[in-house]
Amino acid sequence: MLHVVWFKRDLRLYDHAPLQEAVQSGEPILPIYVAEPSIWQGQELSARHYQFVKESLADLQVSLQKKGGELYVAVGEMEEVLSSIYEKYGAFTLHAHEENGTPHTFDRDKRVHRWMKEKGLLFKEKQHFGVVRRLKSRDDFAEHWENFIRQPLIPVAEDIPCVEEVPSLLTPNFEKLEEFYVGGTRLDRGQTGGERHAHRTFSEFLDRRFESYNFHISKPLASSVSCSRLSPYLAWGNISIRYVTQKTEEKMRECSPKERKHLQGFMSRIHWHCHFIQRIEDDPDISRQTLNPAFDEVRKEWDEQAFRRWYEGKTGIPMIDASMRALHETGWINFRSRAMVVSFICNTLMLDWRKPADALAGLFLDYEPGIHYSQMQMQSGSTGFNTIRIYNPIKQGIEHDPDGAFIRKFIPELRDVPPLFIHEPWKLSDFDALSYPEPIVDVPSANKRARDILWAVKGSKKAKASAEKQLEKHGSRKWKPKKKPEPEEGEQLTLNLF
Repeated sequence: MLHVVWFKRDLRLYDHAPLQEAVQSGEPILPIYVAEPSIWQGQELSARHYQFVKESLADLQVSLQKKGGELYVAVGEMEEVLSSIYEKYGAFTLHAHEENGTPHTFDRDKRVHRWMKEKGLLFKEKQHFGVVRRLKSRDDFAEHWENFIRQPLIPVAEDIPCVEEVPSLLTPNFEKLEEFYVGGTRLDRGQTGGERHAHRTFSEFLDRRFESYNFHISKPLASSVSCSRLSPYLAWGNISIRYVTQKTEEKMRECSPKERKHLQGFMSRIHWHCHFIQRIEDDPDISRQTLNPAFDEVRKEWDEQAFRRWYEGKTGIPMIDASMRALHETGWINFRSRAMVVSFICNTLMLDWRKPADALAGLFLDYEPGIHYSQMQMQSGSTGFNTIRIYNPIKQGIEHDPDGAFIRKFIPELRDVPPLFIHEPWKLSDFDALSYPEPIVDVPSANKRARDILWAVKGSKKAKASAEKQLEKHGSRKWKPKKKPEPEEGEQLTLNLF
């Protein structure tokens, strides 16, 4: 019987359980990737994600061919591809990782399950992260996470015997993937997709870059070097969370106590990775529905002009604009900058979180649905059970970019502004000559207004009742790892965590 391996957000060979199970069957294998219009078009995904996936698939193809295999791609809906395989081969087994995503991918997976069941075919899904499908209680999450992470890493088989003939819908020619348009912009300066790039990036981090991790994590420029930069590779599955965890722990055993502190900081974010993804697994609708509906009542008016100025980096607030322009240009900004731009649009400007969430998802190269939408709701103060954090981007700039190097890098209009005025250029006597917009809002007064409104909602009876229910369902529990002390939740600011 044929064994079909369906690659989704797991674009690698190493530590790939579905691929291993298919190979161990001893029967022919058909590795496939399907570019589904219903997933890629008209949703939050964008051209930069698609480009990263295509780079990852090209890398995967090279690795498979070295093992005697071949990767086949198709453009179409998954049921259509499965039908073509069934027509050519008859019965087959489908192998894949679980995908913990939005209602779009969740509904797609349900359709695939129905299709397979109707044909009497077996669909075998494997756990991808330390995330548990149909988790009965959050009290058990930490134990499940530990059990998954401690499982042995899965090596790549020496030989991957693939079929030689496939339905006409499938092809090893990746030019097929250019058949439809995905909105948004590609990146000229973003990270390159692929398993080999992922492992190279991780090796460089453990070799030397981690030594400044804690020192630079909040610095908008230095963090781009000192952080692991693994987030897109984890998001698209070029490297496994289990591999990253186990190899980091190996490195920690070799380190000096001083060095170990930096890796402990990194590991604390590794622990939170699956915690947030578990939320969307338990409730895919968090990508569309406010966890605490009481907060929807204070964000009813929409200001499209304000949204566009924020999205394009033209608010007149240098740290906000530099962060958004950096994101457009590179697909990455550090965790503090992410929290700051979300707080600004949703709290300082008091706009609903949903449209900014999708806009940012399309810009973040490392977009991971569970982390992204959980953090959007947290940073917009919409959960009711997390504290409300409202950032002053002027103060953030003074503290973390005191000389304005980050601002000057991404806002050419301000490159000649002296350090004294770089965070408040409107105070310059010749500000009108800069070709830079006036501030969209007076930050201190807008923040005070937002603080008064949001804390009043949080303290209301309606919000408290909803928060209690959501905390029971989604809140963190006391972490009891087998080998490490409980990580401090601290400032859960990151959208990408690494």
